[in-house]
Amino acid sequence: MEISSIAFFDLDHTLLDGANGNLVVMYMVKKGLLGWEAIWKALKFTFLYRLNKLPREEVYRWTFQECGKYPIDELIRMLDEAYESCIMPRLFREGAECIAAHRARGHLTVIATAAGEYISEKVRVQLGADDKIAAVAPVRDGYLTDELERPLPYGEGKEELARAYAAARGLDLSACYFYSDSLADLPLLEAVGHPVAVNPQRRLRRLAVKRGWPVLRWNTPAGFTQPSRAVRLTFDPSERPAPAEESG
Repeated sequence: MEISSIAFFDLDHTLLDGANGNLVVMYMVKKGLLGWEAIWKALKFTFLYRLNKLPREEVYRWTFQECGKYPIDELIRMLDEAYESCIMPRLFREGAECIAAHRARGHLTVIATAAGEYISEKVRVQLGADDKIAAVAPVRDGYLTDELERPLPYGEGKEELARAYAAARGLDLSACYFYSDSLADLPLLEAVGHPVAVNPQRRLRRLAVKRGWPVLRWNTPAGFTQPSRAVRLTFDPSERPAPAEESG
């Protein structure tokens, strides 16, 4: 079947009520897995995000280094619990319906997010999207590393990745849609032929109104009761570090 268009969807504050990273941090703090430094970091990053001054490289490094302290199967167990308790209940019904509507029109649906690939994949499966663009880092010796693939899926990097994704399928971004809340996503919003502001930040709302872009408000919980299972990952979730050899 020939693809006529791609609908890209941001995750945080667009498909999800909140920021996935903050929700995972809150879960880990509640479980006693992170301390006050993590709370301070999350608050700092949230504040800078709202000012569109987020030091994305610093955020990625810190996040992946914290995650890399745990064996990958233990990390996956914690992320599964965080997803079920903190993220799944905050997914929007309108987002799921919009994805379904685009698929019914024969459009490819892609979650394009700065989030890590594991949570992004669970959201993709939960909402029925076709694919994802997310932050990817290799697993080495049973632990997640901070060796992030470039470009990072944020700002201009997200636009570059989406453009390459569309081109690989014989499409120009002018034929595509993008749904986002954030001014940080302006490069991709300006590149697509059908930009849509969802739950937009104030500055993005003003810009969207000025340019005649649709402005949507999504706020209804989807009501999922069964968490999804990650299907497509770049690593094996069951990979464990090799046991140390006993010295004679």
